[in-house]
Amino acid sequence: MKNKKHTYTKIIQTGLMAVLGGLLVACSNDSGESIESDNELSLVSLTRSTTPFTATDDYSPIGVFLVKNGTNGLETQSGRFIYRSGENLWKSSIEVTPNSNYVLFGYAPADAATATLSNVSTPSIYSSATLTFSSLPAVSSKDICFVVGVQQVNSKTAEKNIPLGQFSFTGKSADNYVNLLMDHVYAAVCLQMTLDSDYAQLRNIKIRKLELQATASTATATIALASNPTRTSPVQSVTYSNPTGEQSSATFFDSTEGVELSATEVKEATCCFVPNLKNNLTLKTTYDVYDRNGNKIGERTATNKLPSLSASRGQRVNLSLTIAPTYLYVLSDPDLDKPMVVVN
Repeated sequence: MKNKKHTYTKIIQTGLMAVLGGLLVACSNDSGESIESDNELSLVSLTRSTTPFTATDDYSPIGVFLVKNGTNGLETQSGRFIYRSGENLWKSSIEVTPNSNYVLFGYAPADAATATLSNVSTPSIYSSATLTFSSLPAVSSKDICFVVGVQQVNSKTAEKNIPLGQFSFTGKSADNYVNLLMDHVYAAVCLQMTLDSDYAQLRNIKIRKLELQATASTATATIALASNPTRTSPVQSVTYSNPTGEQSSATFFDSTEGVELSATEVKEATCCFVPNLKNNLTLKTTYDVYDRNGNKIGERTATNKLPSLSASRGQRVNLSLTIAPTYLYVLSDPDLDKPMVVVN
């Protein structure tokens, strides 16, 4: 199977909206900053601006930088949105001053990397800034994203129409609600897993773990942003330092029971990577082999050097992963019990 590349260019599709809608109804994190003031900033919705992929589904806190003009120049507050189940909102401890002009920059998940904001211009519709991720994991199961659009809304149920390329809003005395639009830091690879049809007649396979390994541990991503009134992308440039450090690994699928593969139904798992590591990635697959009576024969591990992945930031490459007998026409017991993992 040839590599299939998908570019994240469309505004969120229905299925992904449903997944991310879970941010407001399915997750609870009631630890963190105290929420007491009426004029603290609240997040109504978080939407990925691109499809078809998001790997982040643990709804970790969202990092926020809020900038306004102060008496002594620019004032920057940093904080986090944390989901509050009782209010059905993502809330922060950042207080907003009524009638002050703000720009908001941010990223998610907040715990996935260290982010700093610099080169911030005067808060306005034409604001600009540089967002830098240091110690960015070379490979990650987290789909790290950054804000590319901010919409101020008057209620929790206001219609979403998030303007791409806008970061500004004006503080109010109460009900400071915003929606955020996000874009991707990483490229991604999706493993589409099946079982060889001949082999499926003789053995069952359950995938236990998938690990993406890289020849480095961290990198730095520098993102230059500039807002605009034309609803086009504010991303001026994204540069990555050469990844450094020793080999690293990200587990992006892990199941104690295992997921049984089929010859007809494709199972998928996705992992992210720094784009300039696309030629230096290895997949480690752990799986169990069962006979047709359901008896476990044993656990197996396979390591595959991945082909060059022609994916840049915001793109996903699909690879087929097939578990097959060593020989297609001459099957022996060792061949059945120790099948190959083929990735192409």
